[in-house]
Amino acid sequence: MAGELIVGYDGTDGARAALAEAVELGRQLGAGVVVAFAYEPPALGAEVADHRRLLEERGKALTDEALASLGGAGVEATAAVVGARPVEALLTIAEEQQARMIVVGTGGESPLMGVVLGATPYRLLHRSTVPVLVVPTPA
Repeated sequence: MAGELIVGYDGTDGARAALAEAVELGRQLGAGVVVAFAYEPPALGAEVADHRRLLEERGKALTDEALASLGGAGVEATAAVVGARPVEALLTIAEEQQARMIVVGTGGESPLMGVVLGATPYRLLHRSTVPVLVVPTPA
């Protein structure tokens, strides 16, 4: 379904706030929601396959939890677990889904720290071709 809202989700308070906002927007706009968990695959080493499997399992568990929390929310929701850096994964999913918007939460970092560390919201704002909604973590 084109025009979906892509939500970066990692189970944190910021991600939960972003999911709640995306669901409300999806309901208002008649748009579906894709709950996306992205992780950077390990580079090299003997335990790469195990590490990757654990990350995939964690992502599946988190996105299943998120989808379960949406019961009766009134929006169509799906999940995506992607083995790529979060920014690249969210941009790719947005392109594939012809997304209307990407929704992400903040980790509570200061704006300067986010710029220095290259936080996902800041990088998305500079690279995305669709609108990016950054939802603050509740106090």
